[in-house]
Amino acid sequence: MLRFYIVSLFLSLSLTSMAGTELLLHELDATIAQRAQYIREKEGRINNLKDKLAKERDNTAVLKIIDDLYNEYHVFKFDSAMYYADWGLTLANMHGNAYYTKLFTIYRAEILAIGGLYSEATECLAPLDTRDMERQMLFKFYMVISKVYSYWSSYSQNTPFAEVYWQKTMDYFEKGLAYLDKGNPLYDYYQGEYYSYLNHDAMKARQYYQTVIKKESDSSRIYAMTSYALANNYLNYEHDEDKYEEHLIRAALADLRSCTMEAVALQILATRLFEKGESEVERAERYISVSMEDAKFYNNRLRILEISRILPQITTTYQARVEKQNHRLRYSIIFISLLVVAILFTTYLILRQNRKLKVHRRQLADSNERQAELNTQLHELNQRLVDTNKRREGLASIYIDLCAKYIDKLGKYQTLVKRKIKANQTQELLQIISSTRISEEDAATFLTRFDKAFLELYPTFVDEFNALLHVSGRIQQKSPHTLTTELRTFALIRLGVKNTADIAGLLFLSNQTIYNCRSVIKNKAINKESFDDDVMHLCTVIKENQRDSKER
Repeated sequence: MLRFYIVSLFLSLSLTSMAGTELLLHELDATIAQRAQYIREKEGRINNLKDKLAKERDNTAVLKIIDDLYNEYHVFKFDSAMYYADWGLTLANMHGNAYYTKLFTIYRAEILAIGGLYSEATECLAPLDTRDMERQMLFKFYMVISKVYSYWSSYSQNTPFAEVYWQKTMDYFEKGLAYLDKGNPLYDYYQGEYYSYLNHDAMKARQYYQTVIKKESDSSRIYAMTSYALANNYLNYEHDEDKYEEHLIRAALADLRSCTMEAVALQILATRLFEKGESEVERAERYISVSMEDAKFYNNRLRILEISRILPQITTTYQARVEKQNHRLRYSIIFISLLVVAILFTTYLILRQNRKLKVHRRQLADSNERQAELNTQLHELNQRLVDTNKRREGLASIYIDLCAKYIDKLGKYQTLVKRKIKANQTQELLQIISSTRISEEDAATFLTRFDKAFLELYPTFVDEFNALLHVSGRIQQKSPHTLTTELRTFALIRLGVKNTADIAGLLFLSNQTIYNCRSVIKNKAINKESFDDDVMHLCTVIKENQRDSKER
C-alpha cells in the first residue's frame, strides 16, 4: 500500500511538472510573437541615450553615456557594441581619462571574445596594469579574462587545449571573486557559480541561484543568466530533466524580454525539443529559426556557425513532417470533398423525395377533400332519398285512402242499386246514375288529392318545369298546394302517362283539350326539340345519385 501511494505521488508530481512546462512553452510562444515590441522598447532606450549624447558637452559625461550605450548594445548588436567600445577607448585616450581607458579596453576585449577573436582579446588586455585598478575594475578585468578563456575552451572542444583554457577560466574566475563586493547585483549569481564550478556544492549553489530568481525581474539579463545556470545545476547534479527544461525555458523567456541576442538558452531548448521526437519538431524548428535570426541580428559569426550545424537537420525533419501532414491533409480534403458530394447528393435525394411526398400529400389532401365533398353530396342525396321515400309513403297512404273511399262509395252504390231494384225503382236509379253532380265531386276530390300527392312527391316540380319555359310563358299557381290543368297534364307525363287519351281520362277532360294544352306549352319551351325528355328528367333524384357514384 505504501509503495502504491509513493508511486501515485511521483506520478502526480510528474504530471503537474509536465503541465507546468507546457504552460511555460505556451508563454514562450506568446513572448516570441511579441519580440518586435520588446525590440522597439530597447531601441527607444538606445535612441534616448543617443539624444543625450548629442546634447552633452562634458567629456566625462560623454564617456558615461558611451559606457551606457555599450552596455545596451553588449548583447544586442555586436557591431554597435564594438563601435562604442572603440569610440569610448579613443575618447578616453584623447582626454587622458585613465578610468575609462581601462574600462573600454576591458569592454573591447569582451566584445572581441564574443566575436571569436580570443587571441586578440587577450592581447588587448595584456597592457593593462592591475596594480592601480580599484576593486570594481579588478573584478571586471578578471571576469572578462575568465570569460575569454571560457569561450576559447568551448571553441576548442575535443582538442588538448580545451582543458588548459578551462583551467585558466577557473583560475581567473577565482581571482575575480576576491574583488566581488556584496553590494554588487551579481554577487549571488557569482557565488552560485563559485559553488558550482570550484567548490562543487550543488545545493549551496542552488540556494544562491534561487536568491537571484526571487529578487530579480523575470525580464532582466541577470535573471536569464541565473535561470540558465540553475537549469544546468539540476541537470548536472540531479539529472532532473523536468527542472532543467523548466529553467531553460525561463532563461529563454528572460533573454527575449531583455532583448539578449547573444543567447544560447533558446538554441539549446530547440535542440532538446527536437530530440524529443516528431511531436515537438514544429516548435523546435520555430525556436531554432528565432535563434538564427537573433544570431544574425547580433552578427555573431560563431553562433551562426553553431546553429547552422543543427538547423538543417531540424528544418529537414520539420519539412518532412509538414509534407507528411500535407499528404494527410490532401487525403483528408479528398475524403471531405467526397463526403460533401455524398451529403449534397443525399440532400438532393431527400429534397427530391420531399417534393414527391409533398405532391403525394397534396394529391391525398385533394382526394380527401373530394372524398369529403362526395360524402357530403352522398349524405345530401341519401337525405333526399329518405325524404322521397317518405313522400312516396305519403303518396301510397293517400292512394290507399282514396281507394278505400271509392271502395266504400262503390259499396254504397251497390247497396243503393240493390235496394232500388228490389223496390222496382229503376227509373229513379237511372236518374241517380245519370246525374253529373257525383262525377264532378269525385273528379274534384281526385284532382285535389292528386295535386297534394304529386307536390309532396316532387316539391320542386313547378319551379323546375317553369325553368324549361320562357319567362313570359311560365305558369303561375293559384295556390301553392294546387296545380293548374297545364301543370297536371305535364305532371302525368312526368309520371309516365304520355298518351293524350289517358291523360284526358284521368283529368276528366276531352282529348282535344289535352292536345291543345300540350301544344301551347311546348311552344313556350326554351328547347322545343328536347322538351318532352326534359320533362321526364325533372326532379330526378335517382339520376344524380348514379352520376355521383360514377364520379367516385
